Amino acid sequence: QDTPFPWELLQDGPRVLVSLGTVNPDRGSRFYATAVEAVRDKPVQIIMVAPEGMIDDPPSNVLVRSYVPQLALLPHMDAVVCHAGHNTVCESLLNGLPLVLTPIKDDQPVVAQQVVDAGAGLRLRFGRLRPADLWEAIDQVLHTSTFREAAKRLQDSFQQAGGSEKAVALLEGLL
Repeated sequence: QDTPFPWELLQDGPRVLVSLGTVNPDRGSRFYATAVEAVRDKPVQIIMVAPEGMIDDPPSNVLVRSYVPQLALLPHMDAVVCHAGHNTVCESLLNGLPLVLTPIKDDQPVVAQQVVDAGAGLRLRFGRLRPADLWEAIDQVLHTSTFREAAKRLQDSFQQAGGSEKAVALLEGLL
């Protein structure tokens, strides 16, 4: 979380974090290009976490970084586009953020479906992602209140669960 970040470059208006996490960035060249085209000239700022050299000439509304201090950055976002990795999803929901999910492998399709079933996001197919579909999904989660309301309900549930302190206490109680 000590990764440097240019906080002064955050713009007013909707902001969306776009990330494929730390396990899948090598699978993202087509995804990143699609995401850039989806948001080009749109009224949103994108903070895109992508490997260096993956995006050559991003438009002015896309800020590209190889790494970001995700936990510190999420409270400044309005939505998240990700691969449905468990950490990114939980951290996003802990911040009450609606999601657009493009699962790739492993448990990601299951996690994505759980978010969709809870009403906190939309799921798109990673391998068939088109710019227009991605923009439509981003626009929906930003401007349809039910997604944010569902994400806030999940945020409340996470907070009521007690976090890591409660988990430690429960584990110690098993000894």
